[in-house]
Amino acid sequence: MHYLLMVMTLFALGSVIGWFIELFFRRYLDPVERLKKQFANPGFLVGPCLPIYGTGLIALYGLAHIRIPSLEAVHPIGHKLVVFLLMAMAMTFVEFVTGMIFIVHMHLQLWDYSPYWGNIKGVICPLFSCLWYALAAFYYLVMHPRIEAILTWLFDNMGFLFFVGFFYGIFAIDVIYSFKVVVRIKKLAEEYGIVVKYRALKGKILDLADEAKDRSYSYILSKFTSGSLKSMFANYRENFSVKRKVIEKYNEYKIRKGIIREEDDEIFLDDDENVPSSQKSD
Repeated sequence: MHYLLMVMTLFALGSVIGWFIELFFRRYLDPVERLKKQFANPGFLVGPCLPIYGTGLIALYGLAHIRIPSLEAVHPIGHKLVVFLLMAMAMTFVEFVTGMIFIVHMHLQLWDYSPYWGNIKGVICPLFSCLWYALAAFYYLVMHPRIEAILTWLFDNMGFLFFVGFFYGIFAIDVIYSFKVVVRIKKLAEEYGIVVKYRALKGKILDLADEAKDRSYSYILSKFTSGSLKSMFANYRENFSVKRKVIEKYNEYKIRKGIIREEDDEIFLDDDENVPSSQKSD
């Protein structure tokens, strides 16, 4: 029970702290996002919570206790550098698995590293792995002792674990609501044969919100009905889609109809008029 409560507390702390890290990083430090000069919810949940950071904090906490006695005795600094590397690799792995699960099963690309050198499927890249390394070092040297102190204090004052339970109550509601929105997006993504770039989609929502003079529209998706989502896909999907999926669907369509053979070169779409009617909105 003690271990379970510790994991739940770490997940809650990491999810909330990570949300604020991402919020300010994207606004002021991200090479691409900062050019927009505006705050935007960095997660797919409505509330201030990024589960990937919750999972990451659990991994960092566990790896911070790793000891390699033979290396630590001879090269204590080298030992720390190796631990930092393991932490960065763990965070990159969590990022890759999470990103690919959403792309493959939800047709949703939560973040897009394709503008950065050396990226793999736009989900991980060397630049952000280096940032994970820096964050791992900061956690190990600065945050880890404080996290342990927080956990010790909480278990000495069990009444405050009520707030952890409160977090999970709100978190459950948020997950249920947000996945309803994600499922609607997935259905439309399947209909149009695309993978949706979620950041770009929310950026387009923000643009429409500015036009409508309603900033809350960009932050809370409650006003986004199935009809308005369908309208957005019909009119603006080129702003937030990975076109490769459209190409693949169109080629499959032409192969089935006997228009092209599998041996032929891939057909690249130039405009929406080339998309088969079965892939267009009603």
